[in-house]
Amino acid sequence: MCASRFAPAQSDQAIISRTILIGDAGEVDPAQKQVIQSASRYVLKEKTTVFFLGDNIYPNGMGLPGTAEEKATQAILRSQYQPMRVKGAKVYFLPGNHDWDRSGAQGLAKIRAQSAFIAAQGDQFLQMVPEQGCPDPQEIKINPDLTVIAFDSEWWIFTHEKTSCPQCKCKTEEEVLQRFRQIFNNNRGKQILLASHHPFQSYGNHGGHYTFMQHLFPLLDLNKNLFLPLPIIGSLYPLYRMLRPDKEDLIHPTYARMIKRIDSVFHGYPNLVHVAGHEHGLQFIDRKGDLQVISGSGAKLGHVVHGKYALFADVSPGYVIADQLTDKSIRFTYFKLVDGRVVEAFKYVKPYI
Repeated sequence: MCASRFAPAQSDQAIISRTILIGDAGEVDPAQKQVIQSASRYVLKEKTTVFFLGDNIYPNGMGLPGTAEEKATQAILRSQYQPMRVKGAKVYFLPGNHDWDRSGAQGLAKIRAQSAFIAAQGDQFLQMVPEQGCPDPQEIKINPDLTVIAFDSEWWIFTHEKTSCPQCKCKTEEEVLQRFRQIFNNNRGKQILLASHHPFQSYGNHGGHYTFMQHLFPLLDLNKNLFLPLPIIGSLYPLYRMLRPDKEDLIHPTYARMIKRIDSVFHGYPNLVHVAGHEHGLQFIDRKGDLQVISGSGAKLGHVVHGKYALFADVSPGYVIADQLTDKSIRFTYFKLVDGRVVEAFKYVKPYI
């Protein structure tokens, strides 16, 4: 694959389209409100599409009809899409593991409930992709030179009942891969953003990376004030998780298999960028031209290390804007919340190759 290059922003070029990427925004707190409101101010009329990259409702997804959680979880979704729709942006929600009942037994029912609530708004520019717990990859044409392919990565990992609705076009992994191939063939020659909740590369905990502070002060993950040094005990959990990874971790066999199978469809295509959430931070990874954008700090903060191929890594609340310019390049701009202000933190221009 041809390597991409880092370049200064070309501010004199017109923006053909703007795509705003926000992940893991499913908890309403002051930081989440500021992230959403800040991002909404960057909406360009008739040019902007917003993708919420999963974990749209914490902690366990949509409240089922008639439950005490139903109204509160509906309000969490509204907090995300209403500011964007008021400004005229198209909005898409992708499913995440928390939306699937935190990968629990009621996952299919809850993801269908979230999908049904969004559909019930009767707004053609507000959608869940894919809908109804279907695994069908979705082709979203942003402009003639840019397509987003959105898919439900949790469907691949989920271990409970996930029988698709009759209207789903895909029922098996092979059918999903065939649909990927069809969409890819339809969009060869374009820039493609492959959007999911789960990243294909990461230097966060799900990627098997732990900070020095986590090894020395492991109780900080439970309470930010617990500065109790436990240098040996603190290293046991990362070691255990490497030996017995959670299914939401990249090295788990099921997760790794998903990556391998989907990557096989797009192998060698130079104009593909993965975009995802899941890790609660901001990352930009360029692994020999294989690009990964992670925007997972809409409401949650985790840990990240600055790994070998990381051009940017931060755990502040924030989001990413992807602007396609007139030369077909995509300019990624990262924004983060610092001392009560949202500031620009990083830029990268992915040229059209």
